Amino acid sequence: MNHKKLINSISVFFIVAMISFSATEVVAQEDQSLFGKRVASVTYGPYTRMEMGVAKPSLDNAYWLPPGASDPRIDFDASALEDSVGFGSIAYGYDWQNGFRADVSLFTTGSSGVTAPCSGASDATSCTTHADITDASIKTSGLMGNVFYAPLEARGSNSIFQPFVVAGIGLASNKVGEWTRTKNPDNPTIGTDPVRTFEGDTTTSLAWSVGVGASLQVTRPGRWPVIVELALRHYDFGSASGGASPVTSGREPIQPFTFDNTAQVLTLGVRIPLRRY
Repeated sequence: MNHKKLINSISVFFIVAMISFSATEVVAQEDQSLFGKRVASVTYGPYTRMEMGVAKPSLDNAYWLPPGASDPRIDFDASALEDSVGFGSIAYGYDWQNGFRADVSLFTTGSSGVTAPCSGASDATSCTTHADITDASIKTSGLMGNVFYAPLEARGSNSIFQPFVVAGIGLASNKVGEWTRTKNPDNPTIGTDPVRTFEGDTTTSLAWSVGVGASLQVTRPGRWPVIVELALRHYDFGSASGGASPVTSGREPIQPFTFDNTAQVLTLGVRIPLRRY
């Protein structure tokens, strides 16, 4: 994965978190909420959570190992064709109403096209003598356990507005569609199979996520609580890989087209307690 992007993402998360926490702390000290003197209804117990939003894909460390035993490793500058794709999840969890809650979510992303021009070879030969990945796609779904911490609630605040941090870990199923590699003009075998397509494949990887957000209880005390949540999270979906079997002709690669799959995800969700007090 691209560690610089991760560091920048986490930095943004913590800056947003610090601003949110500081602003809400001042309000909490005045026994106010950002929306007046209203206090939150009891939300202790099980809940369900649904969210929808957009994911901005980021693909890193792309490469393949061609069929020949003496062929060099070819690295690629992979990128998603879509600036953003849809993201959705549904979760079931438990709120201890002491600053901590946890849930298990099923999530999925939309499908994005992928291109990956050659960026280098392990033997330092020119990319013009190798090939580019000219067509592929990526779609991800998975299961993740999430832990949320609301620091003001943990200190006794019962404001209807609560900023939080969140971390998750789970499994991601990365589905890569059929992928095509096209030889570049100086490839010595340009006359033989200049364009080859391989089968897609689905791989399962360890996935994790970190982020910040804020929740707002939109119902009045005495009514069944409904909480709206806005969250910004960095997701690492692990490694994605296409299939090795040729759809057209030719030999199987030693390692098919492979890359790290991450995304920045912005969501708007609704959380509803399943028990009323």
